[in-house]
Amino acid sequence: MTKLILKRFQCAIETDEVGADSPYFLTFVGDITSGATSIKMTRQGNWHNEVDAGEIWTVNETVSQGFGFVPNKTVVLCAVVEEDEGLDITNAEVGAIEQAVKGALNQFRATGSNTVTTKVRNDLAAAMRGAIFLHLMSSAGARDDIVGVKPLLLNGKMGEQSLVSVSGDGGLYRVRYARA
Repeated sequence: MTKLILKRFQCAIETDEVGADSPYFLTFVGDITSGATSIKMTRQGNWHNEVDAGEIWTVNETVSQGFGFVPNKTVVLCAVVEEDEGLDITNAEVGAIEQAVKGALNQFRATGSNTVTTKVRNDLAAAMRGAIFLHLMSSAGARDDIVGVKPLLLNGKMGEQSLVSVSGDGGLYRVRYARA
């Protein structure tokens, strides 16, 4: 089994918020054959109100391990959220988001689906977006904004994977993962 690492991201266009961005990332991984899932929130204090358009930030954080990352068996979703005045998603809510997406994955598994298709990726991305939105709306904070949720298209090789472009809330982020 290999690791999935969030290598770096580029803020191509800042979101519509006033001042520099404060992004954080949620990475969901699910195996359609076993039903195993994981989710990791990645946030660094030095990003807070410091991420400007054009900048590339190195992360190098393991976001998942214990999966084969086989392109037609593994779903990887990348969510980018813009923090407003405080972090609105707690660790408990990260777990609830994982359970919501896992439920959508298990619906496909229940129908006998054992291959990750574009429909599976898109439906799981929609489930993740909905779960994030639900938890942002219930928070006591300033309602962080979802930039977007996009699937990572695994290439079946070690090293850098396909670029994930996530856009919304006026912004555009390019996120790079790698298998190691």
